[in-house]
Amino acid sequence: MSESPDQLSLNIKLDDSVSLDKFIQCDSNIDCLNFLRNTLKEDSISNLFYIWGREGVGKSYIMQALNREFINLDKRTFHLSLNDKRVSSPEILQNLESLDVILIENIDSLPKDEEWETQIFSLINNALTSKIKIYLSSCKVSKDLQISLKDLQSRLSYFTAIEMPEISNEEKLDALSQSSARKGFNLDTKTKEFIINNTSRGLSDLLQLLNDLDVYSLKKKKKVTPSLIRQLLKVRSDNPHK
Repeated sequence: MSESPDQLSLNIKLDDSVSLDKFIQCDSNIDCLNFLRNTLKEDSISNLFYIWGREGVGKSYIMQALNREFINLDKRTFHLSLNDKRVSSPEILQNLESLDVILIENIDSLPKDEEWETQIFSLINNALTSKIKIYLSSCKVSKDLQISLKDLQSRLSYFTAIEMPEISNEEKLDALSQSSARKGFNLDTKTKEFIINNTSRGLSDLLQLLNDLDVYSLKKKKKVTPSLIRQLLKVRSDNPHK
């Protein structure tokens, strides 16, 4: 059965620039990334995967990258975040049996509601009797989720858990170098250390800052320096919702 119009409208917008190969690779996460690449295979170790880690380690990027990788393999996918304010009913998860891959971000934000839990349970049961792959992401390990339906908690134990590690400060400096180089500009050591010491140290926040810096430096026609970063941070502070 095909997706409903509501499902199509909620499917997270694709970004052609996102891929597993473009995720920051370092000693701390290389094993995790290699494992994730292996899950793309038809004969992967499982078809149920639970990606967890602290806020800011890049789980959302990974979920977007997996979605893009499967689409490149001509797979039918559905991807949403339970933090999306438009997701208001468990009906959004109905009639997905014809798909190949389902990706649900922020399963730790699952509403404490019997209908929601029953629908997730049904999705997992369908995957167990078919070739559908399910990826869930969370800031918590599955046993720490506040779930009332015991059958669902049991089903979540079937998932292969994949921890996204927190990378070291040295690796974050390298991540800034990797990401800025891809955008066509270089950051000197002083500038990278300023970013690490004066902004959120979450990897996803650091990389978002670089995206914003890229746009801001082009707009101002200035090189990325601590001075320009201070200007951008002030703009962000003065306009927190923009």
